[in-house]
Amino acid sequence: MMDARALHPTRDEERASVRAAVAEGLGRWRDRSAPGEPSPPTHADVPRPRSRQEVLGSLPRRARLLQPSGTRLQSPDLAPLTFPASRLAGVRRLIVWLGVAARLAFDLVRHAAFGAGKVEVRARLVRESLERVGGTFVKFGQQVAMRIDLVPWAYCIEFSKMLDRMAPFPPEAALAAVDCALGRPWQEVFAVFDPEPIGAASIACVFQATLHDGCRVAVKVRRPGIGEMFAADLQVIDWLSEAIEAVALLRSGFTRDLRRELRETLLEELDFRREAQFQHTFRHNARRQAKRAFFTAPRVYFEYSDERVLVQQHVTGMWLSELIATVETGDPEGRAMMARLDIDPKLVGRRILWAAFWSMDEHLFFHADPHPANLLVGPGSTLTFIDFGSCGSFNDDQRAASERLGTCMQRDDVEGMTRATLKLLEPLPPVDLAVLMKQVQAEYTKTLTTFRTKARHTEWWERTSAQLWLAMLRICREHNLPVAMGTLRMIRASLLYDSIVLRLDPHISRYDEYEKFRGDRAKFARERWRHRVRDARAQWLLRVDEWVETGDELLERAQHALSIPTAGFGAFVEKSVFAVTTMVRLIGRVATVAAAATLALAAWQLKAAGATDLAAAFMTVLRSAAYQATVGALVIFALRQVLFRLREHDVRPKA
Repeated sequence: MMDARALHPTRDEERASVRAAVAEGLGRWRDRSAPGEPSPPTHADVPRPRSRQEVLGSLPRRARLLQPSGTRLQSPDLAPLTFPASRLAGVRRLIVWLGVAARLAFDLVRHAAFGAGKVEVRARLVRESLERVGGTFVKFGQQVAMRIDLVPWAYCIEFSKMLDRMAPFPPEAALAAVDCALGRPWQEVFAVFDPEPIGAASIACVFQATLHDGCRVAVKVRRPGIGEMFAADLQVIDWLSEAIEAVALLRSGFTRDLRRELRETLLEELDFRREAQFQHTFRHNARRQAKRAFFTAPRVYFEYSDERVLVQQHVTGMWLSELIATVETGDPEGRAMMARLDIDPKLVGRRILWAAFWSMDEHLFFHADPHPANLLVGPGSTLTFIDFGSCGSFNDDQRAASERLGTCMQRDDVEGMTRATLKLLEPLPPVDLAVLMKQVQAEYTKTLTTFRTKARHTEWWERTSAQLWLAMLRICREHNLPVAMGTLRMIRASLLYDSIVLRLDPHISRYDEYEKFRGDRAKFARERWRHRVRDARAQWLLRVDEWVETGDELLERAQHALSIPTAGFGAFVEKSVFAVTTMVRLIGRVATVAAAATLALAAWQLKAAGATDLAAAFMTVLRSAAYQATVGALVIFALRQVLFRLREHDVRPKA
């Protein structure tokens, strides 16, 4: 029987066993002759250090599959274009503006003296003056034609008649810009380059060329120095606007948004990189998303383009302006071209409306300037949109409001039209919402009962949406309500689309065509859900789209009702504080002018007579006509500022 201590050794025995094992290991290490154990290295066993030449050498390696190019990688420049504008350039452009204004004033007085002072005549004279100067003035007139919320309708109609009548710039300048865009001589890319432009606009000239592979292209080249000219003109506009606001002819800040939007619009149209991206996206989505082969945009050659040069596919066909003229005049040559290309004007009108509905309701952006010179009709009544320098877009709320406005307009639902209109105008400034809604409803009711927009046996211009939009914009001007640039572009595009399709087919109904498009939109919605739902048993989710849309509309109405602003006592306090502050500043300015004039008079008396009397000098200043006129002008300016502020409808939102 084994001893129990052998099975369970004591702690002292364990320590003694560990010490014995350690001692045995150290003994083996010291004993170099012990069999089976490695000996510690000695000095003689260490290898000799090798020289540098003996260490350096080549080792086998795998060759690269692709050799890196010598081109330096650059990050894309996505910043907006900017152009320098010196004060001297601004002064020069101001002189040009004043010269044009003087000649225009003379023409207006001369025509008024002979009894031809109608608003249409005045608008024509202004247009002719802008065309006489050309360049920036032509583009300025075209942009002002979009601001139908600020400019009378007669002027908008007249300004929209301005066409691309600019003289072309030398082809050498165009070829130099093409060389910069290509980074190499243009002869290496183009087999033929026609130096005679096929179009000359205020911003660019368009040339036709042929690539070495035989493809015909259109080369759009920006005018040299046009960016600097725009910058100088915008500087002049800033000076004049600030001066008008400073003398209280307009309330302070009234033109700020207009000037900002004008600057953004003009500079955007100068950036051909942006235009190329819009054009490429429209072409791609028309084929992939809309899945319609009857409308497209020219292909863009990005490898040959930059911010100054846009190389795109050369398209041929019949310009929409030619088609409209043929329909209205029955020109035999135009009819022969229509027959040769198999063009049906009524089908073209329906397709234009479908493309307009799709771009505004389904697409990311829409073409904001679809005039007849920007649409080409090809074989089989196909459409090609060109010139995407001006495009508009909506956010989700604005898009929903626009759709609801069209639906309510079709049902003659004045209240629904009013709510959709106010949604388009959000965010609203302080305004009496109850009065505003009442006026909008009254204007819409009068317009719907006066103009027979749905009647078929009327003139084409009576069935456009122009009168409804003009009614909305009249109210916006009355209440000083700003209109977003996207909404204004939508209004302009809608007016152009209406006039185009009704001139092609006087009996077409925009409402019927929109109902057909809504059926296609339902197919788009089902397609989107099919991509999301892979299980066939989940097809009931196709109905969820309609339920969610209804729920969103109910929530939107509830939110809108809760956010209706109401008048508060704080508005009166703010106006009172503004009036008192303005009067205090007026007193300070009057006192400053009096003190400065008194000191100047006293200094002159001291120099002339060797003595002076400040009290007498002060009384002399107070009795002088110049001082009294200055004080009167300051008082008038201050009172006008106070009146501008008091006339505003200030409200406070509900808590």
